[in-house]
Amino acid sequence: MRWHLLLIVPAFVSLHCGHAPQTTPSEAPPPVAKQEWPEPLPPDLRLPDSVRPTQYTLDLKLLSTEPTYTGTVTIDVEVREPVRQVWLHGQDLEIGSARVETEARALEAKAVTASDGRLGLLLPEELAPGKARIVIPFTGKVDRERSRGIYSQEENGLNYLYTFFEPVDARRAFPCFDEPGFKVPWRLRFTVKAGDVALANHPVESKEALPDGLERVTFANSKPMPSYLVAFVVGPFDVVEAGTAGRNAAPLRFIVPRGRGGETRYAASVTGRIVQVLEDFFDQPYPYEKLDVAVVPRYWGTMEHPGIVALGQPLTLIRPEEETLDRRKWYVNIAGHELGHYWFGNVVTCRWWNDIWLNESLTSWLDRKTMGGFDPKWGYAQEAALNSIASALEADALASTLPVRKPADTHDDVIGSFDNSTTYAKGSAIVGMFEAWLGEEKMRDFLRAHVREHAWKTATADDFAATLAKSTTPEVARAFRSFIDQAGAPRISAELQCAPNAAPKLKLSQERYVPAGSTASAAQTWSVPVCVRAGGKQGEARTCQLLTAPTGELELGVKGCPSWVLLNAGGLGYYRTSYTQAQLAQVLAVPKGTLSTAERITLLADVEAGVRRGDLPLAVAMKLVPTTAKDPDEAIVARGARLLRLVNMEALTPAERAQLRAWAGTLYGPRARGYGWQPKPGDSDEVRQRRARYLTLATTLGEDPALVREAGTLARAWLADRKSVDPEAVPLVLHVAARNGDRALFDTLLTQARKAEDVNERNEFLGALAGFRDPALVGQTLALVASGEFEMRDSRPLLVSALLAPETRRAAWTFYREHFDAFAQKVRSDELGWLIQMTGSLCDDQGRQELESFLGPRVARLEGAPRAYVRALESVRLCVEADRLHHAGVQAFLRELPRASR
Repeated sequence: MRWHLLLIVPAFVSLHCGHAPQTTPSEAPPPVAKQEWPEPLPPDLRLPDSVRPTQYTLDLKLLSTEPTYTGTVTIDVEVREPVRQVWLHGQDLEIGSARVETEARALEAKAVTASDGRLGLLLPEELAPGKARIVIPFTGKVDRERSRGIYSQEENGLNYLYTFFEPVDARRAFPCFDEPGFKVPWRLRFTVKAGDVALANHPVESKEALPDGLERVTFANSKPMPSYLVAFVVGPFDVVEAGTAGRNAAPLRFIVPRGRGGETRYAASVTGRIVQVLEDFFDQPYPYEKLDVAVVPRYWGTMEHPGIVALGQPLTLIRPEEETLDRRKWYVNIAGHELGHYWFGNVVTCRWWNDIWLNESLTSWLDRKTMGGFDPKWGYAQEAALNSIASALEADALASTLPVRKPADTHDDVIGSFDNSTTYAKGSAIVGMFEAWLGEEKMRDFLRAHVREHAWKTATADDFAATLAKSTTPEVARAFRSFIDQAGAPRISAELQCAPNAAPKLKLSQERYVPAGSTASAAQTWSVPVCVRAGGKQGEARTCQLLTAPTGELELGVKGCPSWVLLNAGGLGYYRTSYTQAQLAQVLAVPKGTLSTAERITLLADVEAGVRRGDLPLAVAMKLVPTTAKDPDEAIVARGARLLRLVNMEALTPAERAQLRAWAGTLYGPRARGYGWQPKPGDSDEVRQRRARYLTLATTLGEDPALVREAGTLARAWLADRKSVDPEAVPLVLHVAARNGDRALFDTLLTQARKAEDVNERNEFLGALAGFRDPALVGQTLALVASGEFEMRDSRPLLVSALLAPETRRAAWTFYREHFDAFAQKVRSDELGWLIQMTGSLCDDQGRQELESFLGPRVARLEGAPRAYVRALESVRLCVEADRLHHAGVQAFLRELPRASR
């Protein structure tokens, strides 16, 4: 274990005044004369429980224009056993003369560091059990590149300070016990430039003028919170009053860069209502004294800090004339998620990172549960639920995917614990399945009980399961744990058994769903709440049963032998269903209106799963697409279109790709042309959603010539006059125009991107540049990524798009390898995952071999990278196997298309 001694320097005396009462130098006995330091013994990962914080007092001098800051942290602790060294966290900080005070004496400490930000205080003599106080002066650096710890952003010549600490970056800002289990009150006090706004989690308690144009701002003592939830902003912000929020009328304000207040109109109009919806679900008032919305520079940085939620500019700052449906839905969804964390995460906090799913899975489920009713016309709840199931099941097909409750035994494990497909999507899908089985009221009452039982404390999976068992039955709790604790997803198949004078029944079987080419074993079982529907001439019935063994029987509850059986009634079961071709044909033939939209979408998803497993030829599945394209329900249209995305486009010839896109254009183009590119006066939100969906399918998955030409015309018109095209149409118009655009359009978009001062507007132009497919122009976009002219997080779409497009993938992959090492130094550790996982789009043996030889030796040295690498490599291997199974069939399918589609 590597560790380094830090030189002891004189204390920053000017920063010692004014925190909680403590022993003053005149009262303290002289330090021990003989100082013998013990050998540093840093903990492997988690801090020992021998010394625990009980209260923090944090003094910082934060000048928004300065690259560094100074501070002193005073930590009241409980010493539980005799110690000669105290371990906490502090990373990239210059530590002053730390000391540990007791009622009897003050012990000077020697500070040492170990890897991953561990900070040790070595003591000259044993510290006895009891109360003590740690005092550490320090100097820190403001992050100007990766938005971690205390970071800064310049906008229009003014500089602003923000914070982002989750999961392990509070230690970069100040010394602390940087683990979620250490949940205690904090008192913050800042010295800032007079006139700057300084806000934090809790209300300002007092302000005091200081010499040299400075001001001291003291905040009220906080409710218990872990270090990752401490948050503050300092700078020349505008503060927009927006009324109150919640049953207790907490003041609601938006904290924005100077001059941007007018862009908060929509957010200010709906945030109070979001809080009300959440209060109604929990039957509790909003838990803090105020609600400040700190509008941070980017979507990255959005975070559920108590009392000062951080929401990104792309979400929150919407010019009144640009309040499109997508912008409105996005704000409500993300703001609802972050504010939902005030209960699932802030009031009740996971004790350790292996249970971060208690924060993220529950809140992701809550998003659609509560925000789905925000505007029922959006149809958000069902769409979000089914998207979560689809995303999670796709990830769970990988042998390398970890469970919802992941091990967090290393620093890399902690960084990788926030996995979108499992921590968020799968966990929320599992909650949704159990809600559908148990009933809405029972699930709601259980979750209310969970929050009340652990309020202002921490909780574990065992705590959650105990409350679930108490609210329902131990059998339900065990079933829930079988899904949370295991990776993978069940594959349910059934054999219909009908005998004379006996009730019809199903013989159910379960195993792990394993796609073709996987190394995972299918020998795995869960406690699955299987719900089925069966019907025929004598009626239909819905029946549920908990399948706990590899096989089981289920009576169908219908008279006579049914003519069809649906194995996922309601469509919300978190499992794959496997039908024989005869069974599938029977279900697909049921009368129109028999199955719900969710059930039909799930059935199509199971068709897709059969293709991936090799049970059903892709060419056969593709024959279902024309019928889905004509469906009156646009959700079915979109789900059917996913079957075309299973085709490995890179393996097709350019002529075959053009033929497939032309055919898709004939499927989706007529309806898209009927809606047209631009909204019409009086269009409802439902109409706007349909327009966007059909246009996207007709011009990106397919290629409708008339719509493509019109997109080019509209793009040029918009570039000349921003009012000529409705804001709702602009992103897709620019993308389609660029996809088929020339150098003149490229140069115009790049010039506009360089001129744009607003980050949202600049990103719109960069997103459009990502659409070009001309190899020469793509080379220029990739050069922009490497040049550093635009920040890596803003130019990222240029690289992602080039790597995903079959026409440019090889060139982008070569570029990726040439610049990867430089890119890896420019992103946060929790962003490295996307940089690595995007390589999963490769789909040939050469690419797999190159991926192994290039990234394999590197990932061990990169924080949080190993998991993403293993998943990317497996994705490539499965894609190669799928292409081997289906390529010839797809080519035959294309040859059989009508000549007009060629």
